Amino acid sequence: MKITEIKKETLMALSPREKYEFVCGGIVDDGKSAPVALLLGGNPNNARNRALAAAELYRAGRVPYIIPSGGVKWDIDGEQISESHFMKRILMEKGVPEEAIILENQATTTIENMIFGTLQIVRKLKMKTVDHVIIVTSEAHMKRSLTLAKAFMPRKLTFSGYPAFHNAPTDEWFAQEANIKALDTEIRLLKDMADTGVIEDFEI
Repeated sequence: MKITEIKKETLMALSPREKYEFVCGGIVDDGKSAPVALLLGGNPNNARNRALAAAELYRAGRVPYIIPSGGVKWDIDGEQISESHFMKRILMEKGVPEEAIILENQATTTIENMIFGTLQIVRKLKMKTVDHVIIVTSEAHMKRSLTLAKAFMPRKLTFSGYPAFHNAPTDEWFAQEANIKALDTEIRLLKDMADTGVIEDFEI
């Protein structure tokens, strides 16, 4: 069954564990390498975890370049700093050289991550040499990010996801309201975007 065939109310009435499976089920690292990784920003905690995952990817020799993307500014330890600059700092602390980092400092939404990330690929890399992009983001954000990458990045590209995994969900994790709210947000956005044609309809 496709997501457009299911009422939003039905999706929102799923149990927390069913919501987790809907949003995060099947999100795995496929082990592929790519010419570049697009690292998506977020709040400071998410941005840090995503940057740490991207650094792992670089150290494993699977990407030569990382594009930290995000222009939203956060107050981190009393300093106003954008997502992308904050993630660049984490990447360099974890051994990624500055020459391997291509900063994207304009995006304020996931769609803009894809659009402005593409512009940086065009400007900084030879587009003809880029056929595959690894998207690095949080596990719960990955399904939406991959669907938006397919919708808003060049059609010649293929994509893999490299999730910044948290530990396997526990009863305590499911008891935290913030985690369930994050799942609810992803479900609503996926449903709305599929219903309005922003992304392709997909099987669930």
